[in-house]
Amino acid sequence: MPTKTVILLLISLPLVALSHAQSATVDVEVTLLSPGPACTFAVNNDLNFGSVEKPATGSGSVTISATTGARSSSGAVATGTSTVGQVRLLGQHVANYTVSRTFPASLTNNSASLTFAGTWAHSTSASSNYTALTSTSYTGTAGGLGSSFSHYFRFGGTVSDIEWADNNGSYTESISTSATCN
Repeated sequence: MPTKTVILLLISLPLVALSHAQSATVDVEVTLLSPGPACTFAVNNDLNFGSVEKPATGSGSVTISATTGARSSSGAVATGTSTVGQVRLLGQHVANYTVSRTFPASLTNNSASLTFAGTWAHSTSASSNYTALTSTSYTGTAGGLGSSFSHYFRFGGTVSDIEWADNNGSYTESISTSATCN
């Protein structure tokens, strides 16, 4: 009789091992954040007055309108292609924003300079309906959380005190802009 018991035990052990189930747990996690407001600028055009022929006598000026982009001159002859300066403010999740600008007082060429008086305007369209701005900053509203927007700013101005004795060549400076978005 003892032999039968041993045989039964040997047969039972493999069946017990096959019926053992295995388990594992996998944790699942998600972190939720409220999206914060974000703004970026894209420069569409630099402000370029084109070529300007100096007056033989007296002084001259050249102007580009920030609202229309049109160029005019007085006492000097403006030629070549001109472009109004333009930036696009892009924003997401923004309720309100403020854009500030700083114009240089002059344009320089080495040690020489020309007087510059900047102007700016804004619109919701890239090509039309620009309204002149008179202060150094502009505050606007947007759709807030879950929305995106675009707003356009143009830059123009007048380069004046152009005289025959001024150095030939390019006169340059930069208009700086910044945005705060909430």
